[in-house]
Formats: sequence, C-alpha cells, structure tokens
Amino acid sequence: MNATDLLAKAEVAAASAQALLERGDPDGAVNRAYYAMFDAARDADRGPGRGERGPRRAPTAA
Repeated sequence: MNATDLLAKAEVAAASAQALLERGDPDGAVNRAYYAMFDAARDADRGPGRGERGPRRAPTAA
C-alpha cells in the first residue's frame, strides 16, 4: 500500500468517525478514529521519499 492509499484510508475513516458521532454512536466513532490515526501514522512512518517498504528482513550478525 502506498502513501496515497494510506492517507485516503485515513481520511475515509475520519469522515466515518464524524458521521458515527453525529448519529450517536460514540463507540463506533472511536473505532474509526483509531484507524484514521493508525493509517496516518503508518504513512508518516514511511518518511519523505521512502515510498513502498519492501519485505522485512531479520538483522544479520556482524
């Protein structure tokens, strides 16, 4: 998943959280707000210019 996808997911989740809160579902709103922050943090973790992450590799002994 690329940065654009993660930010789009975060924005949709944030909008869902707002809609759920307005409909009187605070538990659902918290759930969607959590995922909005989670996806935004995943995007931020990539840092500028880092792009897609490859497979994780175990560190090798020096």
